[in-house]
Amino acid sequence: MQLMRYCLSPNKLAWLRQELGEHADELIAAMDAAGSQYLAGLAESQAGDLSAADSQLKFQWFQQKLALTTRLTDAELANLEPLSLVDIKGEMRVEMRVEMRVELVTPDTLATALQQLSSESVLGFDTETRASFEPGVQHPLSLVQLATSDTCYLFQRAVLGERLAELKPLLENEQILKVGIGLRGDGQALKRDWDIQVSPRLDLNWAMAQLGAGKEMGTRQLVAALLHKRIDKPKKITLSNWQQVPLSQAQIQYAALDALAANLCFWQLIDKLQGFYGKTTVGNKPLLPPSLAARLASYFHPA
Repeated sequence: MQLMRYCLSPNKLAWLRQELGEHADELIAAMDAAGSQYLAGLAESQAGDLSAADSQLKFQWFQQKLALTTRLTDAELANLEPLSLVDIKGEMRVEMRVEMRVELVTPDTLATALQQLSSESVLGFDTETRASFEPGVQHPLSLVQLATSDTCYLFQRAVLGERLAELKPLLENEQILKVGIGLRGDGQALKRDWDIQVSPRLDLNWAMAQLGAGKEMGTRQLVAALLHKRIDKPKKITLSNWQQVPLSQAQIQYAALDALAANLCFWQLIDKLQGFYGKTTVGNKPLLPPSLAARLASYFHPA
């Protein structure tokens, strides 16, 4: 549990580290350990007491929110195993769980890809645009990534040309949720360049804010919190030319991972919240924030 790091503001943490130097982390760890020991003792003392069930549920929810929304330090992130794609027999898989494919969509495979994606209820979603280093110069959207739980499809404008507009019915399909991280810019680019209004969509940054995250967590922190993995974001790839054909292997892996990670994070979030959905405390107050519960209701299994 990381109670103290969650409760202390960034300014207070910075002050503490300035004052205590290398001893700051030891002090925070000691305070966290004391807090964990207290809660564990409290739960044990109430075990078997039916009247204490409400308190135990609240403590469990408190610990879950804390685990989900506490940001890791750079050192902690560096110690995590990477979330990465490896090539096995011509296919790619995410090392953490199951084999996954990455498909670079061509004009010949576009219709099939759209048909397969249209059967999904949730899609990981992201885009890439070539970075501009000149004032006032804005490049058009270069790449759209859509991921199921086992396949990521890459739709590159330089390959598909005007046929990229054929994504419109899929991206505007109200029966398919598009999930991602920091989606405002992605949605604006598709609206600006292709008159596509991505809907419905769920920004995982927003979901974590409902749980108490103090600021946008971003892809690295979300992947760490939900998947216990590290996702790397090298600027050399982030700022690369997404219009080039063919894309480099590094670009393909980077782009696919972003959309796949969004899909995986979404389902992990559902799994971690499942046990608290529909549960209330004294006064019939729901544990899950109503705004978040309403958005996710159809993805929870019946109790």
